[in-house]
Formats: sequence, structure tokens, C-alpha cells
Amino acid sequence: MKNKSTLLKVSLLAAIFTMGCFTQAEAQVAAAPANNPGTTFITSVSDYFTSINTNFTFAGTKLEMSSGYKQVNGVNAASELYAQFNISDNFDLMGNFQFSGIGSAINAVEGGLGYAFINHYDVKLQGDLLAGWDSTKGNTIKGVNQGALVVEPRAALKKKLTPNTYAETAISLPFYSIGKINTQPSFYIGVGFTY
Repeated sequence: MKNKSTLLKVSLLAAIFTMGCFTQAEAQVAAAPANNPGTTFITSVSDYFTSINTNFTFAGTKLEMSSGYKQVNGVNAASELYAQFNISDNFDLMGNFQFSGIGSAINAVEGGLGYAFINHYDVKLQGDLLAGWDSTKGNTIKGVNQGALVVEPRAALKKKLTPNTYAETAISLPFYSIGKINTQPSFYIGVGFTY
């Protein structure tokens, strides 16, 4: 009898708890707007990069500098520091340094040219062609990596955060002078400032 009584109490408590959960969920659904499709991280990012703020612009800036995280094949996490001199609103010269991690030595240096395909108020989509030296690739002689030449086409999307700062995301596909043809892209995300 005691087991049946305990089982009945547990069942009754479970039923009350379940009803309370359903009642709370129904109240939340009733309070939600009727046409809310649900906000996700992807929709938030998409909305941010597709909205235009006419108060901010990349037009007329001469210098752009950014620092961020790059996922690199063979190195994994890397830090990058970019500097870009804008010749005009659409053409630029750029250079970058890549570090194996925070506070480490420079392991790659590149320079290149870029062209902004879209430069509309606070949004900029540009293509870059970078070339340089990467010490993380190449043949190893006596335990020291000798490095390799690298050519890296890159596409970058920039969005102004304030009149003088911006967020950037980019994808690139580096090709090295030594080794197999690289088929894995590198991804970059960073923040920077304009002058």
C-alpha cells in the first residue's frame, strides 16, 4: 500500500508540474507577437549586413586598419593585422601580417591590391589579390620550416559600426608555391578603424 501511495503522490506532482509548464508556455505564446518568425543569429547578422545606415560612409576614407581572427589551414587559429591605403573610393593598396597566435612572432607577410565592387554608405564589398611569404608552409630542413610564396585572392565584407570603426568578415583561398594545391578556404573576422 505504501508503494502505491508514494507512486500516486509522485504522479500527482508530475501532473501538476507538467500542467504548470504548459500553462506558462501558453502564456508566453499568447504574449508573443503574431507575426514573429523567430530571430536567430543568422537572421540577425543578415539583417545587420543588409540594412544601410546613411549616416556612416566609407567614401573619402584614406586609411583602414583592422585586427582579427583568421582560421588558417595548417596553422589553425591565427591573428592578423591589416592596413589598407585607399587610392580612391574603389581602389586600394594593402598589407597584412599574420601571427600564429596572440603575442607570437610574425609568420606571414602579404601585400596587394584591392577593388571595392560595392561601396554604398556604410557597406563595402571588396575583392583583393594578395601575394607574399608564409613561413608556416614549405619544406622543413633540420627542423626549420623554410616557408613558401603565397598568392591569396580574398573577398571581404565591411560594415561601419560608428563613423570611424567597422566590422569585417572575409574569405580567401591561398595558393602556395610548394606542396599540394590548397582547396580549403581561410576565414577572417575582425574589427577596425578608418581615417
